[in-house]
Amino acid sequence: MNDTEYTSFIDDIGKDISGARRQLPLLRNTRNILDVIDFLFPLEILNMPYLCLSRAVLSPRNIFVDEFNDIILNRLPGATGTSSYCTHLISLTALS
Repeated sequence: MNDTEYTSFIDDIGKDISGARRQLPLLRNTRNILDVIDFLFPLEILNMPYLCLSRAVLSPRNIFVDEFNDIILNRLPGATGTSSYCTHLISLTALS
């Protein structure tokens, strides 16, 4: 199954509102988030950020997302920090 077929397969699951259970024979099964992260984001992938853009953890609940992100971010080399940004600039002369 190529990426397009797989994406369509996952989209079809998301559109199904019947509540029916579906078999997912193409996907590995685990109950350990560290196994998932090791599979999706091994060090060789983390060291090439552009490759990370094509990978994702589908969380069963939003409350877990920050935990997943923290685990992955803690595996990145280097110091961490916070950046601020703005979406609009205003001229100082416009303020007076």
